[in-house]
Amino acid sequence: MAARLVLLGGALLMGLWVAGCDDGETMKPPADAGTAVDSGVDAGDSGPVDPGDGGGGRSDFTCNVVKQDGCAAGQSCLYTDLPDGGTGSRCFEGACDPVRQGCASGQRCTYVRSDAGDTQRQCVAAGTTAEGAPCTLAESPPGQSYDTCAAGLYCKDEGLSDGGTGFFCRKLCHATSDCGSGDCNTVLRLAGTQELPLVCGPPSAQCNAFSQDCESPLGCYPASNGPVCAGSGTLAPGAACEFSNQCSPGSTCVVSGGTGTCRTLCRFPSGAPDCASGGTCRAITNNADVGACVP
Repeated sequence: MAARLVLLGGALLMGLWVAGCDDGETMKPPADAGTAVDSGVDAGDSGPVDPGDGGGGRSDFTCNVVKQDGCAAGQSCLYTDLPDGGTGSRCFEGACDPVRQGCASGQRCTYVRSDAGDTQRQCVAAGTTAEGAPCTLAESPPGQSYDTCAAGLYCKDEGLSDGGTGFFCRKLCHATSDCGSGDCNTVLRLAGTQELPLVCGPPSAQCNAFSQDCESPLGCYPASNGPVCAGSGTLAPGAACEFSNQCSPGSTCVVSGGTGTCRTLCRFPSGAPDCASGGTCRAITNNADVGACVP
């Protein structure tokens, strides 16, 4: 999944929640030598995203994860699960930011699990395992557990082609710009915290926004480098939204004056589909001939 991709197209500002959530909680790595690198590592597929109700002016996204904007000093903006089963964002207190780091020399910021069962962001001794390499639990002080990855990385469990499970250091991210390759698109579900941090994964699948050629339940939505497959929403054009794929396939979320509205996709500068139902077709940057019908 790619988290929230911010697209600028003239006066259009769109977001896309494409995070490919794992089916279950992120597993704790073993304390032994781990699993050898396997060329068939599967980082997971994009999963469906609950679109929320989108109505009444209510926002489930109270801060901007990509820009890390909207929180007070000492807080980080992170995604979180909502009581109704949807996804939102809010500000969380924490000692440090695992993406931006900010710890003293020789230390790194990472998620630390306590014997009591809670998980918090803390500055601990820096690990040495590089991105993509197999990782394990580190030798840590009594009552704490964290992995052997270097600063900015997290030891992620992944399915192997032989049906087993491997553990590999993956880069933590708030946005795809934090990733050297691939997209910021994989959610970590860690026991003991409501925070949903992200790590970089393989690029999301490209698609055709007009023919909607993604496999169900995914839909095709505009993204920073062209349309990609993402969990599809159900909101109709005209409904309030926060992310593009809260809207039904064939539409996208257009934000104007701080308010997001689902708008129908159109072919720019002309062709089918057009804005026969009303509005003007406005181009979406880096999305070829894909535009949105804006009043």
